[in-house]
Amino acid sequence: MNILLTGATGYVGRNLISYLVNSSDHKLFAITRREVELDSKVVVIKDDDNLEDEIIKLQPDIVIHLASYLTARSEVNDIHQLINANITFGTLLLNALQKVKIKCFINVGSFSEYHFSDGNLNPTYLYAATKTAFRSILNYYAALNNFKVVHVIPYTIYGGQDTQKKIIDILFDAIHATEPVKISEGLQYLDFIYISDLINFFHKLIDGFEKIDHNDVLHLGTGKVHNLREVAAKIEEITHSKLKLDWGAYPPRLRDTVYANAPIGKLKILLNWEPEITLEKGLILKYKQLQNGYSER
Repeated sequence: MNILLTGATGYVGRNLISYLVNSSDHKLFAITRREVELDSKVVVIKDDDNLEDEIIKLQPDIVIHLASYLTARSEVNDIHQLINANITFGTLLLNALQKVKIKCFINVGSFSEYHFSDGNLNPTYLYAATKTAFRSILNYYAALNNFKVVHVIPYTIYGGQDTQKKIIDILFDAIHATEPVKISEGLQYLDFIYISDLINFFHKLIDGFEKIDHNDVLHLGTGKVHNLREVAAKIEEITHSKLKLDWGAYPPRLRDTVYANAPIGKLKILLNWEPEITLEKGLILKYKQLQNGYSER
């Protein structure tokens, strides 16, 4: 199949492309806003005025929409970037896709769209609100052009080398910090999913999307939660180190995620997928990657 990706230069995008290039016969196309170096087997398309013409040439079967601007802030400059990246870009893409017959649009959202982790949309941040707002636009184009939409909601991803530091990276940084690393109280309960489990899920979804109902929402995690203090203690146990952390240095946000647990039961039923990497195993792998300079995933 012909697979078109956005967000190909990001953390998940690069890992997904690497996997698909080496483990499948799909033709891969990536939309980027600037010149980038990707695998030679990936056709790179510039996000410009010729986007529609390029898409017509490529005739994609599946679109995996990973691109987004992620921030918990909502300053004026952030607002412009959030709207442009998370709503405007996706809308322009959907408009361009009208000239081809795609089978499925895989929309990658965020667990922060579900503030109470109860399956009901209730965005925690403005970022999450823009992701939720895009769904209405996506539904309009899906109805207009008769293609399937699948929403994938990853939870807290870790492992490998991210394009920007996440909480697991910050905790590992605290091993060699000269001063205590400022952090929250660490009482948030999060669902941590290792990058290879996430990539394996996408592989199964690409091959099995026809089994998924239109507009279904697939929450992607492990189904288990740990608070940050538990994770820090596990890292100390694995590394035989004391993390230099200033717990409670950052006060709670007015609105923040305090509990996020992915309901993953139907992923086993629909796609025969379940996570293989426990948190302890994932942290051990992460520690080895840090020691080896990320030569392994």
